Amino acid sequence: MTEEAQQTAKALVELIPPSVAPDFLEEYGLTLTVQQAQAVTKELLTLSLYWMTCAVRVSIPEPVRSRMYQAIHEQVREKWGSRFGLVHVSIDEFYAAMERKHRTWEDITRQGGEPIAVLSAAAEGLEDDDVIPAHDRQNMLAVLLDLVPIDEIGELVAELEETLR
Repeated sequence: MTEEAQQTAKALVELIPPSVAPDFLEEYGLTLTVQQAQAVTKELLTLSLYWMTCAVRVSIPEPVRSRMYQAIHEQVREKWGSRFGLVHVSIDEFYAAMERKHRTWEDITRQGGEPIAVLSAAAEGLEDDDVIPAHDRQNMLAVLLDLVPIDEIGELVAELEETLR
């Protein structure tokens, strides 16, 4: 993998929001426990990785694409406890759940759904998992809109795409 691709993979992971605390979520009108806030952190990570996967898949040719996915996942693994605060969560279980969610979100995008549709589905999933009550879904959607770095991911991958031409 090129040095630029390796640097982009690191920069992409740095875009992912770090662990969110309950007091931060209170600013959005959400009163959550530490465990619920951890579930929100996992959802932010899952969504961010989804958009990275989409951007890299569309813009980056093989074999760089596969190596970028690997580098991104290695970076996530390295920062699992320190950045994301997920020390009590199995990363393998996280990735298994992530794959299921990614397939669901991929169906939404294939059917023409915009990013807001994916974010809405994620907020609904947090409600279904009893992380948030039904009346807080709009507040959670605001969190996801504010924290998932969709545009920034696209910009970084587009810059890399230019250097690979």
